[in-house]
This record gives sequence, C-alpha cells and structure tokens, in this order.
Amino acid sequence: MAISLIFSFFVFQSFQQYWVWAGNELSKNLLPPYQSANYFIFYVFTRFFAPYLISLAAALVFLFLTKILNKKYGERFFEPEEFYLGASAIFLSGHPGWLFYVVFLLAIYVLIQLFSTAKSSILNSKFSPVRVSLYWLWIPTAIFVILIQRWLELLPIWQILKL
Repeated sequence: MAISLIFSFFVFQSFQQYWVWAGNELSKNLLPPYQSANYFIFYVFTRFFAPYLISLAAALVFLFLTKILNKKYGERFFEPEEFYLGASAIFLSGHPGWLFYVVFLLAIYVLIQLFSTAKSSILNSKFSPVRVSLYWLWIPTAIFVILIQRWLELLPIWQILKL
C-alpha cells in the first residue's frame, strides 16, 4: 500500500511539474514540441522516482536476505512480521535516507544491547546473555530519520550520496 501511495503521489507531482513548466514562457521550451519528451521524463524520474526506486530495491534485498538467513539459522533472529517492518522502514526512508536509517538503527540497537547486558550483569550474580529484539525499533527509527531528513540534507555526506 505504501508503495502505491508513494508512486501515485509522484505521478501527481509529475503532472504538476509539467503544468508548471507549460505555464512559464521560459520553461515551456523544455517540453515537447521544443524538446524531446525524454528530457522531461529524465528530469521527473531522477527528481521524484529514483530515490524511492533505490530504497525499494534496498528494501527488497533486505526482505529476501533476512528471510533466507533467518530460515537458515532456525528462525532465531527475527519474528515473522519483522521482515516486513524493516523493509517498509527502509523503503519509506527513501534514498539516501535509508543509509542513515540503517546507521541509526544499528547505533540504537548496540546502545540498548550494551545497556541491557550491563543491567543484567549488575543485577544478576550469574551472567546470562540477554538478546534485545529490534521488533519495536524498526518503525520509530524510520520515523525519526524521516523527521530529521531536512537537517540531514544539509550534511555534505548527504550531497555525496544523493543522486
């Protein structure tokens, strides 16, 4: 559903972009019959669609790899719905937002795991390793990255990673 909503919105934005360009004396020269339609299609593709197509590809790779690895190791890494939560979060973060999402997710996970392990070792005389699940971190971390995306866009690394 998210995929169809995102891409429907970008089709709408593409039509809006066309009408804005068609209504301006200078920019209408970038549209047919003055230019090939390829220029407008390339512009719309790179401006609107490409970032989410890249994040969709990353989400699909994540989905299939995690399913395969989880099955190979006896379903001990992820709950059944976690694959879809993670893939949705990666897709909705866009590109290069999904790269920042993965970094933030891993950093938060490591901090929680360290805190949980320290707490467990201090409170228990016998140390038993504690496994923290990512189940409740997938979507909140994605929301956090989406909310700070305007700030992240100012970073030089964002400009390097951006199309």
